[in-house]
This record gives sequence, C-alpha cells and structure tokens, in this order.
Amino acid sequence: MNILAIETTGPVASAAVIDEDGCVCEAVGEGRLTHLEKLVPIIDKALADCGKKLSDIEGIAVSRGPGSFTGIRIGVATAKALGQALGLRIAEVPSLYAAALGANKFEGIICVVLDARRSQVYAAAYSCAFGELEEILPEGAYDVPQVTEAVKEKGPVYFIGDGVFVREIREELEREVGEQAFFGHEELRVQRADSVAIIGSEIFEAGGAVSYAEARPEYLRVSEAERKAGLKSS
Repeated sequence: MNILAIETTGPVASAAVIDEDGCVCEAVGEGRLTHLEKLVPIIDKALADCGKKLSDIEGIAVSRGPGSFTGIRIGVATAKALGQALGLRIAEVPSLYAAALGANKFEGIICVVLDARRSQVYAAAYSCAFGELEEILPEGAYDVPQVTEAVKEKGPVYFIGDGVFVREIREELEREVGEQAFFGHEELRVQRADSVAIIGSEIFEAGGAVSYAEARPEYLRVSEAERKAGLKSS
C-alpha cells in the first residue's frame, strides 16, 4: 500500500511516501515555519523521489499533534483535502509517538519534550527495548516536574524534541534526573515524516484509518488567542 505521510507539527515541514515493501522516501523543507507555502512542493518532491504520482497513493497519514497550533491545522487540513479529493482514508498519527520512534535505537526511556510555552511542555515517555516502545507517560500538557517525576529513577532517560533546546527546560530536566539524563542531537529536535509514514502504515494494516470527515487534530489545550477569549480546551 502506497501511503503519503505529512508532518507539520514542528518548526520544519516534511513529507514521506512509504510503499508496499516498506521503503520510505522523505522530503524535508528548508527554513522554519514555512509550512503554508512549502508543504505542497515538499509533497511533490517526496512523490518524485519515490517514483510515484499522487494517483498512486492509496492512503494518507498525518501527524495530528500536539505541537504548533498553526502547523497542526495546516497538516490536518491538507490531509483532509487530499483525502476528500482522492477518496482516501486517513491515519491519524500521534506526533510524540512518531518522534519517539525516530529515536528507538536508544535502550531505556525515551521522553519527547516539546515547548508548549506558558511554563509547560507537551510530553510523552516510552520504555524502549530492542526498538519496541511501551508508553509510560501518556501524551499530555505537563509542568516539567510532572515529567521528571514520571521518568526519573527508571534508568537512563533520552530526552528529545525542541524543549530540550530551551535552556530553562533543559536545566530543570538535568537537575531533577541527574546523570541519568541524556539529550538528543540536533536532528532529533524536529518531528519527521518518515516515522509518521511507518506508524501510518501500521494504522492502515490494523484497520484504524478514518474518513477525511472524521480526521481531527489533537491540540491538547487551547491556543493563546482562544485562552484570551476565555475558551476551554475540548
């Protein structure tokens, strides 16, 4: 099954195609926060690199969040539009789980930490052994001490995501987890579409894909504009 994957929840947009043999071709955008104008050319490049046309695609996978509010909207809206136009179902992929999959060569705890601002992070943690992930902290919006309490004293912890590069967050992680804390390199700072493609393929195989009308983003909390307007998270 040929699946097109879309990732826009982080600062850099990407797209990937996974074919029936599990081969993945990925295209990554240049520049940060250029999703709106760059996503379609990125998708075109991923298709071209894989030797596929849009008419060859049999399903869409999209990173549904959490992450950048604007990025999530762009990615999910694009996936829904393609799903409607092509008559395809959509696999909704949790962005934090997809990010963790990209670091699954680490043995221990993988903790994805995204800067959610307002003194919070979007985070999830997984126990990783032999490339398999088992959730130990469900995705959510947390204060940093809630995250460290969930992962410390469980062995080595590998922190990834853009929150690792925020000084205040990193210092608190280091202080609470101590010498068991390890931090991902620059390439693990952003979410990537190759992992979204792999997870999306698994969702399709399990029969978990939904129609374009049913596909929904996952923000975890309301945006700053909505907060100021007094709206509550659904």
